[in-house]
Amino acid sequence: MHSLIRIVVVSMALLPCFAMADSAEQEVTRLEDAWRTARIHGDTAFLERVYARDLEIGTMDGNAVPRDQDIALFASGDIKPKFIDHGPLRIQVSGDTAVVSGVDHLGGTYKGHYGEMSIRFTNVWLRHAGQWQLIASQNTRVQEKPH
Repeated sequence: MHSLIRIVVVSMALLPCFAMADSAEQEVTRLEDAWRTARIHGDTAFLERVYARDLEIGTMDGNAVPRDQDIALFASGDIKPKFIDHGPLRIQVSGDTAVVSGVDHLGGTYKGHYGEMSIRFTNVWLRHAGQWQLIASQNTRVQEKPH
């Protein structure tokens, strides 16, 4: 009987930890969706808020775009996504850090040239003072498989 009571007490003590993880996962999921929407609409104010000061975005060609340069591309209209659709997201939360990976299918223009592609991405979010910020992002183009 004491073992059963102990299991119930321990389970109840751990329940808030699981709820916090679910809550953080839900927050990060909403942020991922809001980030895509902000990029489609050129919402640079949103990007300014969620991009960490030292963020660099790893590009498909092996380069890294600094935070302010990425924001400037959206502000200038050089990048105009028409859509950014993601498949299932894999979200791993550990304390105040979340790692999100998945595949996006996107389409739009870059300096006036239209294109569509799929990219595999990994985003790292850090919660600081109650706010999540994107601290790292890496993208790799998914090669089309031959038919």
